[in-house]
Amino acid sequence: MLLEMDVRNYALIEHISIQFGDGFNVLTGETGAGKSLVIDCLGLVVGGRASAESVRTGAESAVVEAVFDLSQMASMADILSEQGIDPEPDGTLVVSREVWPQGRSRCRVNGRTVTLTSLAAIGEFLVDIYGQHEYQSLARPSRHLALLDSFGGAELSKALAAYRAKYALWRSAHRELAQLKADARERARRSDLLAFEVNEIESAKLQPDEDVLLAAEHTILANAERLLGGVSQAFELVYESSRPDSPSAYDMLADALAHLDAAARIDASLTPVRDLLASMCEQAGSVGRAMRSYRESIDFSPQRLAAVEERLAAIARLKRKYGDTLAEVIEHGRAAREALDLVVHADERSAELERRVAEYAEDAAGAAAEVSEIRGRIASRLEHDITCELSELSMPKAAFQVQIRKTRGDAEQELIVDGQPCILGPNGVDDVEFLFSANPGEEPRPLSRIASGGEMSRVMLAIKSVLAQVDDMPTMVFDEVDQGIGGEASMAVAARLARIGRVRQVLAVTHLPQIAAAASSHFAVRKEERGGRTQVGIWHLDRDERVAEVARMLGGDSPSALTVAHAQEMLEKLDGGRI
Repeated sequence: MLLEMDVRNYALIEHISIQFGDGFNVLTGETGAGKSLVIDCLGLVVGGRASAESVRTGAESAVVEAVFDLSQMASMADILSEQGIDPEPDGTLVVSREVWPQGRSRCRVNGRTVTLTSLAAIGEFLVDIYGQHEYQSLARPSRHLALLDSFGGAELSKALAAYRAKYALWRSAHRELAQLKADARERARRSDLLAFEVNEIESAKLQPDEDVLLAAEHTILANAERLLGGVSQAFELVYESSRPDSPSAYDMLADALAHLDAAARIDASLTPVRDLLASMCEQAGSVGRAMRSYRESIDFSPQRLAAVEERLAAIARLKRKYGDTLAEVIEHGRAAREALDLVVHADERSAELERRVAEYAEDAAGAAAEVSEIRGRIASRLEHDITCELSELSMPKAAFQVQIRKTRGDAEQELIVDGQPCILGPNGVDDVEFLFSANPGEEPRPLSRIASGGEMSRVMLAIKSVLAQVDDMPTMVFDEVDQGIGGEASMAVAARLARIGRVRQVLAVTHLPQIAAAASSHFAVRKEERGGRTQVGIWHLDRDERVAEVARMLGGDSPSALTVAHAQEMLEKLDGGRI
């Protein structure tokens, strides 16, 4: 519920502060006094459109701040959490919007800066504003399905959720099947390319790290002569010399060991040195034998060198085409094989998808039929309730009808639901349009063909009156709902607004004294000149001030004593909305 609103430097408003009541609040004032400016400010602070013209001339910015009571709205905690906002412990929500002359704006919720999108997402759960554009949108059949569904409650919501899940499965399979059929020629071309790539890579029989191993082998083969010479010379120096006058290291170590062995038998303290020398001699022998084995293993084969070079060249060609590394080439081949299998088995996939599409279509059609059946029952209730509301709004002969038809379209895309061909959509298969007849004998016609603005206003109010019973919107704002009505109809509208005010907070801008007298809180909006500048002010009226304001609405700026008495009587009769 809206508790208060503070406005600074908005258009003709320098500063106003309003504390709203929890029932039926009314704003009155002369034509052009600025009543709709107050509603514009409320729309702005809950995420409505801002413009540079909103800023009062000479001001740096316009600021609108509103305080809401969320203590009776448990669902708002989750909504705020989705936007990253922490609710206040006392259940209040403080929302502000600042607009600069350049058209930029800043939004805050509970002191935290948020995007306009986040503000609007929160605001749509706080306030509904119905102005003349809403009457026009009410005439558009595109809105009627949503209005009907909002009356459906949990039963319809559950059925719609089940339908949408099945509809999503059907649409997904249907799209994949259509894509598969549309891509048949492209698949044929792709199949040839994939087959070539798979054959080229798989026929190479590549092994992980094969290129690294081959490169090492190539280095050895290409340098076999140098390896043989180097190892042979090292072998002679270490183990087996071919020159009698130049013994090997092993021979010299062996001679040294023999001399030291004899000395150690004389002096046992030489034993550790003797053992160390023995170890060196053994190691030299091991090194020598290892070099001999390596020398004997060297195979200088031009044929093998050529084969390795050819294999490396083949791997290099594959890398140029399919990847920077051998691992990437192997992975490309695997992916190409997988893609080729999919293409090759596309016909099988197509047959499977056709089976699924038929199965999912049957499930979705059944769920759509259930939704349609529930909508039919809801439509009957809504027709009855709105017709009763219209009767109480001084239209006793009016008839309201909800027309439900199956959606038709391209025959190739139609499914059979309840024995009728129709097109499935996210909301089912129903086209809904509200029809209205003001007088007996007249065939109900679409709302768009209602000529009278007064009739449209009352139809809209009747619809909102009925939906208020199931809608959890805390604040409903009606901007000049009295358009085109008077007499008994104005009393009926006043009664209806007052009745809504018992279950919802209502704000209404009106020119009719009957509606003003029915309110539980009355505010007067006036335009005045101060210091050579025009500005708009707002006042909460007490009982005597209400009498004067209602008298002004009845008889002009200088009402007679009889008019004042009439205003007094009207207020006593309506008694602050208890009618």
